[in-house]
This record gives sequence, structure tokens and C-alpha cells, in this order.
Amino acid sequence: MDEKAILESLRGKLSHQLMSRHDKIINVHAKNDTPHEQLANISRHIEIMVSDMRRALTVCHNDLQAFGFCPQELPMSDAPGIDIIVDEKSVRIIMDDILPFPIKGSVYYLHEKLNATLRRYVQENALPQPLFDERCAVVFIHRYTGTFRRHLRDYDNSERRCITNVIARHFLRDDSPACYISMDVLAPGENDHTEIRIMTISDFRAFVVSAQIDFPS
Repeated sequence: MDEKAILESLRGKLSHQLMSRHDKIINVHAKNDTPHEQLANISRHIEIMVSDMRRALTVCHNDLQAFGFCPQELPMSDAPGIDIIVDEKSVRIIMDDILPFPIKGSVYYLHEKLNATLRRYVQENALPQPLFDERCAVVFIHRYTGTFRRHLRDYDNSERRCITNVIARHFLRDDSPACYISMDVLAPGENDHTEIRIMTISDFRAFVVSAQIDFPS
């Protein structure tokens, strides 16, 4: 099979996977549901379609690599500038900068950057998995120098989710609310960086009433 035929085959395979879910969304309007029911069904199908699209694009990318149309991905090497400190009841992950605010574009590099470092650390130190087998707390401490106002922001975003996904993979039972609670703290420091602490719930109760979470005035 020549190059053009291979690409046409891959394009048809991807198109079929995506259009099948698209047709189901269109057919929602043909049902005798109320407008609210139709909107709920459309929303549900769109969420599934996004998940289908992600899987289909992953398969397509793997196919392109297998046929030599794009280079094979290599695992990201350990990222310099990330320090990890583990004791009996807590984990401290000290990043080399404050978590960036994604104005646009993907922040998936954060996932790969931390994942490579934690994977190596867990393997080299033979840590049990999960390290926390009970509900715990994940605290993001964003330390800043100079004026704090440029760091005031909404922390409910994709970069934070990238980090918690990696932490859950290596240290927690799951990434659901039943397995951990989380908190963000903005505090002064000697240099700009984000420190992530994973701690027991009892230690978290002590932490939230300590001077470590005093907000600037």
C-alpha cells in the first residue's frame, strides 16, 4: 500500500469514529423530548464525543507513528528543578517556579514534566503504592516575591488538574473527592515557586490553623 492509500485509510478510520457520535447528537432532535431533556441529552453526547475524539486521535497518532509518518515519541527525561521530600506522613514536591497561568495553549507539558520525575523517584525508593491509602489533603502553596497581586488568580484550571492527576497516579488511591481534598495558599517566600504538600487529614487540620496559610493584606 502506498503512502497516499495509507493516509486515506487512516483519514477514513478517524472520520468514521467521529461521525458516528455526531449522528447520535443530531438524532436527539428527532425524539419527542422536552427542550430541557433534549439539551441534557445533547450535553451528555457531546461529553462522550469529546472522550471518543480524544481516544480516536490517540489511535490515529499511534497509527501515524507505526507507519513512519511522524517520529516515535520518547519518554520525557527527568525534569531538573523539582525537589521531592518524603517522610512517614507527608510528601513535599517543590517546583522550580510558580505554576504558570495558561493564557492559551496546552499545559500538558506540566503533566509530563512531573510524571517523569515522580515515576523515577517512586521506583528508586521502592515506595508503596498507594502511599496514602486513606483520604488525604493536597495543598498547593504558591510562594511569591515582590508584589503578590499579580499572583492573585483563579486556581481552578487545567494546569492544576495536570498536577493532581500525576500525584494521584503515584501517591493516592484515586483522584476522586473521596480520596483527597485540596487547597491553594498564596504566601510570601524567598523566591517564586509552588510547593505541593500531600498530608494526612489530621496534619491538614493543624495546617489550616497555622501561620503558614496567612494571606497578605
